[in-house]
Amino acid sequence: MEATKKTSTTKTALLVVAALSMLLSGLFIATASRSDANPAAACPDGFALTADAKNCFQAAAITSADNPNSCDKGQLTPDGSKCYVAARVIPQEGATLCPKGYSPDDSLGGMCARFEAAPQRAAACPDGSRGVTGGCYILVAKGPRGDAACATGTLAGTNCVITGNPPVNGAATCPESATVLSQNGECFTLVAPANQAGNCDSSDAYNQFGSVCKALNPNGADPDTAGDFTCPAVAGQTVTPTMHTVGGINKIASCSYPLEISPGACEAPLTPNPGTGLCRRKVDLRPGPAACAAGFGIVGGACIRYTSPAASAPQCPIGSVEDSVGDCRKPVADAAGAYYCADANAALNGKSCVYTSGFLIEPTETLYKCDEGVRTVIGSGSAALGTGSAVQVICLLGDANANTSTSPSCLQGVPSADAAYCLVPRIDTAPAAAVAAPVPSFTG
Repeated sequence: MEATKKTSTTKTALLVVAALSMLLSGLFIATASRSDANPAAACPDGFALTADAKNCFQAAAITSADNPNSCDKGQLTPDGSKCYVAARVIPQEGATLCPKGYSPDDSLGGMCARFEAAPQRAAACPDGSRGVTGGCYILVAKGPRGDAACATGTLAGTNCVITGNPPVNGAATCPESATVLSQNGECFTLVAPANQAGNCDSSDAYNQFGSVCKALNPNGADPDTAGDFTCPAVAGQTVTPTMHTVGGINKIASCSYPLEISPGACEAPLTPNPGTGLCRRKVDLRPGPAACAAGFGIVGGACIRYTSPAASAPQCPIGSVEDSVGDCRKPVADAAGAYYCADANAALNGKSCVYTSGFLIEPTETLYKCDEGVRTVIGSGSAALGTGSAVQVICLLGDANANTSTSPSCLQGVPSADAAYCLVPRIDTAPAAAVAAPVPSFTG
């Protein structure tokens, strides 16, 4: 079916319509009456002056676009000129027809199929093995025969644990510092001895109160005689009175003098420090670091040593043999050759190569039906001869949409309000503002 042709006839007709539109719109050129007043140089070539002599104009060009054809319903035929839908298949009684050598196969959903025996590759060593066919093997590691044992100690994992004598502390030392001293093998710190206080003379009415000797006013409760009390004098001491006012009477409440304090002696467990008047207090020595006998280390407070257990020499596992370089070889069976299909169009299915094909049918009136449109057969072939997979029955709906469009355009200037003309300013005057409408009226 040939495609729809678009000729220049359409463009010519559109130009005529544009000219008629110009006449109907009243745009006439005043040529004879204005030829003397408006020389031709006032407008570009192809343009004429408007009636008001302000601008130049010419008819707009009519352009057309040829867009691809389309269908409101269905799809385009191969040549793009018609629209069609596929014909509806009417189920028929009888056997399905397949190309020569093919037959429907239930395992493939009734598809036309042809089976061929797949060839098999030669046997080979399995993946991951070594050697040649009939002598394939894998390498295995050697292993000891029998359990490991310890000559001394206890087996713990892969080691023999030997426990020695308990750790022993090294020589003790004095923790010397700014306050701890070491002298002649003695470690000590210096402290002052406890002071000794003298006694208060009770005959003088003074008694000891802490670090002083104090006498109270015996008349303190009697206001009439409280003011008569004076402090008893003590030979060699300066007595200090403590005044107190009660009921308007200023009286001596008590008298006191310092208690004589003398340095005491160093009492056990302190010992005198010669020439200083201070006492020595013994400081305990610091134990030396714990250590084990040579070859042992401290683990959890005990002295421990590790050794390797004794084991038999490594040997090849049962079922393997040792080769000339000391490796253990374990034989493995040959892998059967894989089945394959030499033809890329075939699919391997177990030991068979499967070829598939579409059904072959004769397009008869009773097999295909058009609910709308005209029934048409395209393609060729014969099911009886084993050919014809290109045969197709369609329903033609009619011509495709041409999709041709037209529109006015200006190669120079701007379109008028009705887009029928192109306007430019006079070339002998300054450019005027863009003139887009309204279209000026003319006389003539």
